[in-house]
Amino acid sequence: MLKRRDLCKVLNVNSPASRIKLSPRLFAAVLLLILPALYFYPALTGEVALVQGDGWSQNLGVRVLIGRMIAAGDWPLWNPYIFAGMPLLASIYPGALYPPNWLFALLSPGAAMHWVVITTYHIAIIGSYFYGRKIGMTRAGALIAGIVFSFGGYMISHLGHTSRIAAGAWLPWILLSLENLHLEVRWRWIIGGAAFIALQLFAGEPQMTFYTVLVAGGYFAFSLLAREVPSRARFVAATAAMSVGGLLLSMMQLLPERELLRQSERAAISYEYFSGYSFPPRQILTLIFPYFFGGSPTSFGFWGEWTAGETCGYVGLMTLLLSFVALFARGRKPLVWFWTAAGLVALVLALGDYLPFGLNALLYRLPVYNLFRASARHLFEFDFSAGVLAGLGVSYLARSDRAEALRAFRPAAIILIVLVAGTAIAYRFFGSYLVTTTPRPTGAESLLAPEGLFPLVFLVLTVCAVWVYARSRSVWMGALLVAVLFADLGAFGHRFYWRVTRMSINKRLADPETVKFIKEREPDLNAFRIVSYSSFPFYYLSDEMLNFPNVSIARGLQSVNGYDALRLLRPSEMAGAMTLDGQVEDPRLFGKEHEGLNLLNVKYLFYQPPLPIDALRGVKYDGVRFEDKLLNWNLTAGTHLEFTPAPIAASSLALVTTMSNSTHIPDESPVARIRLQTADGRVLEHQVLIGRDTSEWAYDRDPGRMRHRRAKIAETWDAGGFQAHRYLSRFEFPRTEIVRVEFDYVRQDASLLILRASYYDSQTGHSMPVDTFTPTPARWRKLATFGRAEVYENLRVRPRAWFVGRLVVAPRAEVIEAIKTGLLRDGTAFDPSEVALLETEDFGGREIKLPPVGDTAGAEVRVSSYAAQRIVIETSQPQAGFLVLSEIYYRGWEAWVDGVRVPVERVNYALRGVAVPPGHHRLEMVFRAHSFRTGALYSAAGASSLLAGALITHRRRRRRLKTVA
Repeated sequence: MLKRRDLCKVLNVNSPASRIKLSPRLFAAVLLLILPALYFYPALTGEVALVQGDGWSQNLGVRVLIGRMIAAGDWPLWNPYIFAGMPLLASIYPGALYPPNWLFALLSPGAAMHWVVITTYHIAIIGSYFYGRKIGMTRAGALIAGIVFSFGGYMISHLGHTSRIAAGAWLPWILLSLENLHLEVRWRWIIGGAAFIALQLFAGEPQMTFYTVLVAGGYFAFSLLAREVPSRARFVAATAAMSVGGLLLSMMQLLPERELLRQSERAAISYEYFSGYSFPPRQILTLIFPYFFGGSPTSFGFWGEWTAGETCGYVGLMTLLLSFVALFARGRKPLVWFWTAAGLVALVLALGDYLPFGLNALLYRLPVYNLFRASARHLFEFDFSAGVLAGLGVSYLARSDRAEALRAFRPAAIILIVLVAGTAIAYRFFGSYLVTTTPRPTGAESLLAPEGLFPLVFLVLTVCAVWVYARSRSVWMGALLVAVLFADLGAFGHRFYWRVTRMSINKRLADPETVKFIKEREPDLNAFRIVSYSSFPFYYLSDEMLNFPNVSIARGLQSVNGYDALRLLRPSEMAGAMTLDGQVEDPRLFGKEHEGLNLLNVKYLFYQPPLPIDALRGVKYDGVRFEDKLLNWNLTAGTHLEFTPAPIAASSLALVTTMSNSTHIPDESPVARIRLQTADGRVLEHQVLIGRDTSEWAYDRDPGRMRHRRAKIAETWDAGGFQAHRYLSRFEFPRTEIVRVEFDYVRQDASLLILRASYYDSQTGHSMPVDTFTPTPARWRKLATFGRAEVYENLRVRPRAWFVGRLVVAPRAEVIEAIKTGLLRDGTAFDPSEVALLETEDFGGREIKLPPVGDTAGAEVRVSSYAAQRIVIETSQPQAGFLVLSEIYYRGWEAWVDGVRVPVERVNYALRGVAVPPGHHRLEMVFRAHSFRTGALYSAAGASSLLAGALITHRRRRRRLKTVA
């Protein structure tokens, strides 16, 4: 065995010519610093950008805004750039209080983003190393544990979820604090643990915090009950102080988040949403062959269930082998059993909706747990557990004699070889039996392709490297283990999607032609908003478009699009049932009756017509391709949808639909009518018949009650105890050019949900999504075309603030209906320039007293100053008036007229209104964010308590030392 002093002699590092003394500690420190940089070298060389997926569309823009606000000396509390305005800090996902994100105040967006991402992996690997060393691992073992957690499947596949990996990276640091407190209660670790808890919460992913609580809670209970503790009472008290301290430090984030959560759709989620992205049992094979089901952009497309990113937990073959070694080690330590149990529990929970006996439905009933979707994200805990077990396995080999090391190695190697051989056989001969909806690509069964060859190569390298290490356990062999594992995880990770994001972030953020065109027309970018619309916006990331949703922030344009899971529901409903990622679901939004965009001050529309759906995206049924995005057109009594697309050649219209509350409808009954107008003036009519074209979504829940047949099934999902379905229908006609399509629901009961709609041209074989944008000339004026992007001006847009001459109080449902239809309940037109709508519910049963409102003739309104959290408006009004602002109503916005505070009313469903006396006045609106201020007081109290505890303990300790002396 080559010892340290022998190694020093060989390298001659202690000679007078050498000034650097070789130190294992120094060597490990160097590796911890360079490995993340080495792994992400393509980003450092400018080859790729670390903004995969949501990193570009969701995370980058809000972090640019945070940096600008901090550089200007403002607290990042309000974001006026997305969803027509919403809380920024309270949203938590942007990570406004997370210190690494403040780099955006100092560096360019591209440099800041790369530093934030790469240092996240530094935090993960260093924390894992320190935790491994604290529980007794060798340096090689701790390095391996850190490499597995940092570069394993979970952390790499979620690289684009910037806040998710940032929060996840703090798990080992919190465990490190618990372990130190378990060994000896010291205030430094109470304070450190509290700080780590706060940093994880500030990073911006509550789901990772909740999973950390599960792991840390189990670790605490295990340490308290199954391990020797100097003083259990002190350990419990110290852990409680750390946890409470962490929560108190986080209150400046948690209180605003709770306030926003109650007003968002994430306050509660459906079981279908909760159970989405569960880990399919068949895809456990990806723990052996990471690309068993494809998913690498350099080769085969993904043919498994869900996505490769959400179901990836690959930890490397060496990790599995070393974990088995830890299990076969003589005198196994309790820690091995704990982390084995933690890994297995995490893997079971990851199965989610695939769990038997309805267990996932029971989990859905658990408070807090039922707020998080994607059970496969439990692979986060699995990867960390596997890394710890691997580190313990290496440490056992290093500290055992050769015979004991080989005794543990042999059965572990046999198990790994059997697992890899079985997976290889399944990959080569039985893969076709694992197909669900997406066909297996041709050639995907070849063991000579990288998907099959790489695992076999690394099996040989892994077994040989661990065998040699078990025999010699030298420093060099430890380095070989690290190198093989790093190469294995690198071979996997460098074939993942982050490697294909080839662009310069700073150049891509430069204004495209559409934005330049608007900026040339508009001297004041705060005087209007924009909306972007495309049938599939995330596929066409061309510079012709705005690259919405959140990229518009960096370009200085305020938008009603956005990407945030905690968006406010009211403005989103006004903007066409806007989804959390900024897509319009209600096609009536662009019609002449809908007042939503007018009220939201939307002056410009960026529109991109659809392209034929190629083989790289979408789903295919009966030869017709549909977009992945669901349309969610809900047709109820009286619903009429009408679209006027550019002429398109087609021979059929295909729909994916489902019915609700339709069990009583007889077979072959018409539920909807479709009218297609052709370029030559003909009208083609088709009826949608229940039983033939569509059926009840819950048909299998009680088939005996159904009075109609089950139509042709297109899609199926588990609805908790029964299979739910969506149905395929096709309406054929002679090939012609379609210039108009209309949908009418013809029943007074039940409802029809249209999920997908495509034209099909039998002559060309092309599928084209139904274009839902109909630019009414009386409302939309086309200004310019840039490539495939079109720019329209809204001719009926309302300004940022205006006086109205009448107030109308109506129930909430009638208010939003008036905005969508342009009609009040009595049938008169709703003109937002003259009428403002207040809600009956806002008066809470009190007597309704409306402020005096006079004639608006001669009224003047001018926005003299506009900032994210402060707006100043100069008004002049001969009579008392009511001012409507196209700004989102939210608790914390205060109004001051000439220095006197006045109430802010909610008007027009989601906007602000203020009563203004006659004459000339200065109205100032300021966002105070009371929940943030209250939380800041709690945080200050928490910091003071922690510091006071440390100071008192330090003084007591000094007095004891003096007494002993």
